[in-house]
Order: sequence, then structure tokens, then C-alpha cells
Amino acid sequence: MPEGRSAYVADTGGWEVGSGSTRTFDEFCESFEISSFRGNDTAAFGIPGRAAVDFFVPPVLVEKENEEYPPVTLVSARGAAGKSMAAVEIAARLDAPLWRLELDKAVSATSLEYALGQYLGSHDVRSRLDKDRHQFIVVDSLDEARARVSGVSWTEFIESLGLLAEHGLRYVLFGRERTLEDVWVGLCDLNLRVAWWEISHFAAPQCAEYIDGVVQKRDPEATCSSFEYRAARDALVASLRSAAEGPHAGAFVGYPPVLDAVAAMLIKRPNLLSIRQQFEPDGLPAEGRIELLQRILGGLLERDQTKISSMAVEIGVDPKLTYRPHEQTRWLCHFLEGADPPDLAYIASATARQDYVKRISTFASEHPFRTENKWASPVFESYVASVEFDNSVFSPARLVEIGDTSGLLLDFVGGQSDLLITETQFAALHASIIASESIRSMTNTSIKQELDGTFDGMFAIDRGGEPARVTNFKLIPDSADVLEILGPLAELSVRSQGAVVIKGKPQGTVLGPDLFIHAGAVRFEGPALEFARRSEVDSAGGESEPSVVIEARDSLQLPPSSTQLPATSELEFRVSSEMKLHYPWFEYRVELVDEEAPDKKVVRFLNKLMNLTRAHGHSGERGTYIKKFEGRQPFPPAEFSAALAALVAADVVRIEGELIFLRNEWERYRYSGKALQGQRQLSDVISAWGPVIYAIEQSVWGR
Repeated sequence: MPEGRSAYVADTGGWEVGSGSTRTFDEFCESFEISSFRGNDTAAFGIPGRAAVDFFVPPVLVEKENEEYPPVTLVSARGAAGKSMAAVEIAARLDAPLWRLELDKAVSATSLEYALGQYLGSHDVRSRLDKDRHQFIVVDSLDEARARVSGVSWTEFIESLGLLAEHGLRYVLFGRERTLEDVWVGLCDLNLRVAWWEISHFAAPQCAEYIDGVVQKRDPEATCSSFEYRAARDALVASLRSAAEGPHAGAFVGYPPVLDAVAAMLIKRPNLLSIRQQFEPDGLPAEGRIELLQRILGGLLERDQTKISSMAVEIGVDPKLTYRPHEQTRWLCHFLEGADPPDLAYIASATARQDYVKRISTFASEHPFRTENKWASPVFESYVASVEFDNSVFSPARLVEIGDTSGLLLDFVGGQSDLLITETQFAALHASIIASESIRSMTNTSIKQELDGTFDGMFAIDRGGEPARVTNFKLIPDSADVLEILGPLAELSVRSQGAVVIKGKPQGTVLGPDLFIHAGAVRFEGPALEFARRSEVDSAGGESEPSVVIEARDSLQLPPSSTQLPATSELEFRVSSEMKLHYPWFEYRVELVDEEAPDKKVVRFLNKLMNLTRAHGHSGERGTYIKKFEGRQPFPPAEFSAALAALVAADVVRIEGELIFLRNEWERYRYSGKALQGQRQLSDVISAWGPVIYAIEQSVWGR
């Protein structure tokens, strides 16, 4: 990705990335001319009315890549940040058609021209486009579209955007960062100028506006203008902002699901004075931002329990035993997820139990965590999923889906100590860390098999400017000899002594970016492999590790085809000299060397340091996660620690928490860890690295 500099902006509570600028939503819309691109509207393609959403609060946008009047503008957002609502609002304001790809299943070479033909009532779409009229369309749900089509269809779809851009059509494309990165690379291949912005968060005034809008929507009789209400609201927001102190306090508090939790505290006429007193600084215990958010959500459950006291007494049941928080989460899962109802054994009388179930069913329909027959916000479903994480209440597919909705599942579960997880839970938490990514962040998921067959692992995310959030865990696979990977295949490092199986998808299994697997046997199921494209190229004399690296000692089973082959520099299958690969995979074959001479191990160790340290996710020095580095270099743990200590002692690197950084003074000696023609090699800077190599040898082997 294009590397930018980051700087904290105090008045917006967020970060500036790229050229160092933020933009209000109004300013963003004003950078476009009114399109007036009218036609025959359908549910999937048409100009939305201004009342298409209940209410809209304008977020702050952060620049990643800017261009003057570009033909394509990308707008990314982390999970549940409100990109679809923003897409509707932009289309409505600018009188431009919105293409909802989640409603239009056809995504291919001809789908855009067909949709425009239906919209314009013409088979000759290109003649109806006018370069002087600033006609453009807004396209939402690119993530859903990419997930259901093959690599060929996706590539042809991107190429079709470029074809109509030549005739004057402009685009605003909405999706998650990882999907839009793939789009960005494809559009740059077509020589299209592309701007890129991220929906970051709500600034302080908009936080209050959003909370009031949610409260008014869910409780029309609420009086949001009263002093008591505003004081309670502001105390809640201030407490969260204080708990999230640091450069990302504004981005955390301004995240819509967090504000949904605040709004839920204020609906249905609660005791506003009590809320204010509870969350004012003097009454607030010291705790972290996630712990405080969990306390708020737990408080909502406790508050709802008190509301049925009179009903419990009426049917002869102890109010302290009825509708406790855990019972509420089970009722929610029963009504919204189809799970079994909670155990009501504490109600001895069958008649009283039957009466209780009848009444509670009606009462639970008004629970603050739900709206009609769905969850009211990702914050509530993630919280309940974390409470029920070890109880198999959610189906495996739903648990992964909840993880994919936002980063909150990992946040809520990550605070647990001695975390033991299954393959499904691992997939859900990995999906959650991917969903939390933004243009400021750097993430990594690493697992390594131990002698007892279990896997030690780490989820880590560095949002730049604050300590990396790290969750350590132990993964217990369903089979002692086989690990099944059921979730995302990106930002992932796996080391296994046995077999690793990657479940296939009918349209093709997408690998990368940044996937590393080392195992005895690796088996990819499904009809084809696809590869996400990565745009990040090191501009300081080196090149990053290949996007996908698979090391298989004993066997490697691959699908017969790929509809979208990557460049040879982006994929490596490292196998033994006896192992042959069939077409089209043989050109990606690299011989795997398990045993190396000591001097070669040191060089490979340094090569990995060069390849893995990157600037994405933080400003200043290039860095990477220590566990990621450890998992991809040749030294065993004790020798790795000694080699790392030698680098620190030589002032080549510095360690900060879970991250290792190459010091700025060593940037001039940076080289390519791969033997690529035209790239600086270790031999070119051996005068600087020679003493370091000697120091590592002394530290590791005492010679």
C-alpha cells in the first residue's frame, strides 16, 4: 500500500493518514458535482430518497490516497462503521444511482453495463455517457460481491469499471479495506487515478447526535433535550473517552456500536440521575475501555432484571432468581438464534413456569439488545456471543459471521485469561481481528503446535500510536493430527507438525494477503484457489515476503486450477526436492531446506527481518510482530531469543511490547531478503552487517 505519515488531530479525536488530512462528510460530498444521473430505479440500482435511512450522522473521513477529480474514489470502513448508510446518503445528496451489490447477484464482465442499460433504458450505454456531465454511480457491498464470485468474474468486473470510465463514468466504491486494496491494485493496473478515504469515526458533536438519534428511534417519547438526559449522556461518553485515553480515544468512542451501547442505557426512561452519578469521574472505578463497555452492557442486563420484579412476585417466584443476566442472554439466543431456551429448574411449579414463559416471551421482545427479530447492534450480538462463547449456543457458521461483523468479539473475549479455544472459535476470533482493521492498523494472528499437539497462539493488533492489543490463547484442534482452518486466510502464520486442511469454497478459496503455513502435510480442498492482491511494495531497497508461502515437508494437495494466478513473486510452495507439483502450480515451486549450516541460518534470520518489517500500521520505524518473525525464521525458540538479544545489543532493532522495529539508522543498510535482480543484496552492505552476523553467532553458539 502507499505509505503515508500519521499525525494525531486533537480537535477531531482521530488520526490523519496519507497526506495528513481529514475531511468532514459534508466536505467530502462537496468535492463532487451533482450528478443528476437519472433513470429507471430498481431495488438494486437507483437513486435513493433522502429518507432512505431513519437518520444519518456524518462521520469523519481520513485520507489514505488523494487525487484531484479522480475517476474512482474508494471509501473503506472497518466492520459496522456505517459504510452502507454513508453510501445511501452520498448517492441521495449527489443525485447519483446507488448500486447495491448485495441485492444484485450478478457480478461479472457485463453486469455493470447490463444494470446501466436497464437503468437508462438503452442497449447502447456508452453513447449515453457524457464526460462533461460528471455522471457517476455509488457502489456498495463490494465485500459481499467478492465473496460469491470466482477470481475471473471479479477481475472482469473490475476491468468493466475501467472500460466505462473511459467514456466518462465515475465511481464511488464502498467496502472493507482488504477488498478495496484488491480493487485498488486492479484499477491501478488499468492506469486509472484513484482516491481513497476511510470512514473513521464520529467526532465529539456527532457522537451526541448519533446517540440522540438512536434513542429517539427506539423510544419516540424520549426527551433528548432535557438537562437530565444530556447530563447522563455526556457522563457516559466522557467515561468511555477517559477509559480509552490515548490517541485513539476519539476513534473508539466514535465507533457506532460503542455509541449503540450508550444509547441503550438511555432508552425507556431510566433513572438519568443515577446514570450520571454512576459514570461521573468521581464514581467511576479505574478500568480499560473494553472493561467499561462490558460493564455498561452488563448493567443493561441487570437493569432489565429489575423490571420484572412485580411479575415474579405475582406468580410466586423469587425476583432475585428470575431473569438474571445469563438467563436473558439465553432467551435472546433462543428468540434470535433458534437456540434452546434457558433452564428454568429454579421455578419448581410447572404452572408457574408455564405462566412465566408466556409472560417473559412478551417482555423479552422489548429487550434493549434486540429490535424486532434481530439484534439491535453488533455490540449486543458480540457481547452475548462472548458471554456464551464456551457453550455452543451459536452455530459455527453464525459464530464466524458474528466475528466478521466487527472487531468487538475479539475485544470482549480477549480479556479472558487462560483462553482455550476450538477451531471454530479460532475462526471467529480471527475473522473479528480482520474486521477491526483500518488504514492505521497492523494485525497478526500466529499459531504454533507444541509437543502435546495443542497450538499456542496470539492475536495482535496495533492501531498506531498506542500499545498493541494482544490476546494469547491455546487452540485445541478437533483431531490430534489434523488442524482445520475454517476462517480467513489472511494475516495468518501457522506452524504445525501434522496436517493442515483448508476448507474449500465453491467459487474458489481466497488466500492472502500475508498467509504463511508450515506443516508436515497441507491439503487445500475445493475446486480452485484464488489470491488476494497486495499493493504494498517496500520503497527502501527491499521487497516484502511473498503474500502467500506454503511449506509442506511430506505432502501438498492442491486444487486442479486457479482462475486468478498471482505473480511468481507473490506465491511460493516450498516442498522437498522429491515432491513434484502439477500445472499450474509448478512455476511457484521452491525447494524447502529444513536443515541449514549455522552461517546460512543467521543470514536467513536477517533476510526475514528485512522482508517482514514494514511501515504499514504505524508511523516512523518499520516493524513487525515478534511472534510472526519467530514463526518464519530458522532458529528454534532459545536460539531465536539469543539472536534477537544480539540485534538489540547491536542497536539494530528495538523492541516495544510485542513488536520489533528496525532502527532508523539502519534503514540505509536495508537490503532485499530475496535474490532479485536489481535489488540491493546483503553482499552490497556486508561491511555494515558483517559485525552483526558475528555478534549473532557469538550470542547463539558462543563462538
